[in-house]
Amino acid sequence: MNRNQKLKDVWKKKKTSLRLTQEKAAEVLGYEHQATVSQILNGKLALSFENTIKMAELLQVSPEEISSEHLDMIQYIRNTGTPDFNSENNAWLKVESDEKELINLYKRLPSDEKELTLNELRQVTAKYDKLFEELSALRKK
Repeated sequence: MNRNQKLKDVWKKKKTSLRLTQEKAAEVLGYEHQATVSQILNGKLALSFENTIKMAELLQVSPEEISSEHLDMIQYIRNTGTPDFNSENNAWLKVESDEKELINLYKRLPSDEKELTLNELRQVTAKYDKLFEELSALRKK
């Protein structure tokens, strides 16, 4: 029997309504290849805690519905607070290579330079936000 059978059953049940393909799932979950999703679904790759959470979020089900292997950890997390998967602090966002570079460059800066850089970036972003608001207002007229 497939060790990830519960996940596979949920996948079969939900993939059409969620318009998911293995390729799309791989992209959303941050996997380089569709084959990774296939291997997880077919039990060739273990369903790690991280993959359990990612797949549950993707399939819009509770983690227990796809795996019973990590129940203690899931219960611990529930008891310590519920994460907001829809917030801007979403831990499952895919980070592009240029964003990774930006993070790595930022980490190499001294503390005082980090603050200056953040302030400059905030100012530039505020200018673009204001410009966007002005353009939106003009379009509404």
